[in-house]
Amino acid sequence: MKSHSFLLLACALLLCACGKSPQRLLLGGSGWEKIVIIDKETKEIEWEHPLQKGWECNSVAATPDGNILFSYSRGAMLIDRNHEEIWNIAAPEGCEMQTARALPDGNYLLAWCGSPATVLEVSPKGEVLSKTTFDTGIEVPHMQFRQVNKNGRGNYMIPLFATSEVREISPKGELVKSVKVEGTPFCSVPLENGNELVACGDGHSFVELDFETGEIVRKVDADGIPGAKLFFVAQLWPKPDGGLYICNWQGHDKSALGGNYPQLIETDASGEIIWSLNDNQTFGMISTLCPYPGN
Repeated sequence: MKSHSFLLLACALLLCACGKSPQRLLLGGSGWEKIVIIDKETKEIEWEHPLQKGWECNSVAATPDGNILFSYSRGAMLIDRNHEEIWNIAAPEGCEMQTARALPDGNYLLAWCGSPATVLEVSPKGEVLSKTTFDTGIEVPHMQFRQVNKNGRGNYMIPLFATSEVREISPKGELVKSVKVEGTPFCSVPLENGNELVACGDGHSFVELDFETGEIVRKVDADGIPGAKLFFVAQLWPKPDGGLYICNWQGHDKSALGGNYPQLIETDASGEIIWSLNDNQTFGMISTLCPYPGN
């Protein structure tokens, strides 16, 4: 009897050990004076890091070992879970650091708006590995871009606010191609089929773009997701299962706070909402996210 009880206990412990670890998300946003890590199931904040007033954060990224990278307009900083600074790279005076992303090769991509605009690739130790400068043709830094990405060809995808276009720029700063979209594009994310998923900001939409032909092959507008209304569409995060995270930033529309509209949306492959975050008292305006290690 004792051995039977011990076997049941051992099986129970094994099941617990093999259970799924909590899913966590790292979140930030322009106008929100903190970055946080939340437990998706409980929707509770389990870690937060304060930001100074005016530190506009439009990019967050988690490293494989659990450190946190974020942009804060004046620069980009890598910190650990104990809030200790690992490195801090400042943007020049008058410029805005808007991009801080993790690259597949283990390095990081930083980019600031300015004249010239600049993209850096940086090692985990904060060493600058490459620097690309280019002219956006847009005088006001804040109207240039938010999240820059790197494509499979090694070029940079630059979504430009003021001109509603996505530009492909080579590491030498040369224009490879430009495609017009709509709204104020926030990010351009590669899909497995070779197309780009573009968040159109104040266009209240996102589109799937065949960048080679310039054709819009799919569009989801403000009322295109049942149970939600899209405002400023900020960062998009495609999931391996075909689902999608959508940062539904609500800072440009006064009617947003008065309605029951989620700030962060997760859809399945068919476009149906399977999870959302809708709590303006606990969470600020969310414009950026990253799954946190352990998911």
